Amino acid sequence: MKRYTVGIDLGTSNTVVAYVEAGSDAIRVFDVEQLVGPGAVAAQPLLPSVRYHPAAGELAAEALRLPWQAAGAR
Repeated sequence: MKRYTVGIDLGTSNTVVAYVEAGSDAIRVFDVEQLVGPGAVAAQPLLPSVRYHPAAGELAAEALRLPWQAAGAR
């Protein structure tokens, strides 16, 4: 017999994990331990789905320009 039912929402901005024990109606959000600042870890209910920071010089400035930005802007 299963002990938990788990649901994972892989959102565009955030990911959330929720679970319920078998035989219960109480849905709980699972707090995920994550970096929340330089050298700081804390359990949070929302986990950022993706975040990438290229290293200096890894990409050309033109590659980082968004379509709505003026040429030469970054």
